[in-house]
Amino acid sequence: MGHSKKPRRGRAHPAPADAQFERALLGEDRDRERKFEPGRDRKTLQLCRQVQRALPLALGGECGDELLRDAYVDGVEPLGGAGQLLVRVTVPPNPSAAPGEVLARLAALAPRLRAAVAGEICRKRVPVLSFVVVPSVDPAGAGEGDGRDE
Repeated sequence: MGHSKKPRRGRAHPAPADAQFERALLGEDRDRERKFEPGRDRKTLQLCRQVQRALPLALGGECGDELLRDAYVDGVEPLGGAGQLLVRVTVPPNPSAAPGEVLARLAALAPRLRAAVAGEICRKRVPVLSFVVVPSVDPAGAGEGDGRDE
């Protein structure tokens, strides 16, 4: 007893380039195409929150750096996708450490911080972490030195 073979359908062929170009000019394809926007992607934002929760623990105790113990993770946002994240770190005013030195220490500890993040997130690949150091403003000294004498 033989099997009856049905003719296979081929893949759907895309519309010719002229037709696609014409639809694009008329604006008809805009509704059908959904572009990836990392700022609105729910899973990417979830990853950012997980990283934001994991990094303070790593900075506070695991890294062993006195300067970074007082650092605060202000925010984490995607850089083009979930593969690379921008971490904003706020450091309290410290005359002995410039933001450049804090950034250099963060860069030196990036592999260790990435390993700490890997233990906390539920992903196969750990994102690359890029850091930006934002010096915090001292609220007690905010009104002083503004150039006005009363």
